[in-house]
Amino acid sequence: MHPTTPSKIQVQAVKYDGSLHYDWEATWLQETDQYVLVYGQPGRKLKHHTRKQIFICDTPSLEYYDLQEGYTVNLDLEPDGERYYCNICLPAERTASGLRFVDLDLDLIRSTAGEWTVVDEDEFLAHQLTYHYPVDVVQGAERMLHRLQDKIKRQAFPFDGFLESWLVRLPHNSGANRLS
Repeated sequence: MHPTTPSKIQVQAVKYDGSLHYDWEATWLQETDQYVLVYGQPGRKLKHHTRKQIFICDTPSLEYYDLQEGYTVNLDLEPDGERYYCNICLPAERTASGLRFVDLDLDLIRSTAGEWTVVDEDEFLAHQLTYHYPVDVVQGAERMLHRLQDKIKRQAFPFDGFLESWLVRLPHNSGANRLS
């Protein structure tokens, strides 16, 4: 699906067994054979099915979903700066209503102060047993984490200014809500 005008899509994160983990609505921005880029509007509802809670996301986000490699990148525009949240996952897939990815628990986060941290390693270890991750999935997730850290260090795509170049196009910068 390659919309010519911005459209709403549903983003779903699922666990390895296919159970819905969380989902939210976003606005399609761009798609290539490599990735899908979407905009998360302030005030969107994130339904966290695992915790049986709904969260309101007050800040906008630019969300990158790789269709070939096992990671996602959210650039969250917090009041005190830009925060990055990267999921290690299986490659994202297009669905009839939007996007879906299998969350493998490992996350790489950059604080608004610019510090990168790996989080949820304990969940990754626990869920290897709970969801019976095959050895190749475990090894692939660990390799993807290291590959992502290397991309960041080298400032390789999409950490080469690509995401930041989109910020001026987003409604929060223009005062107009062109993408709604």
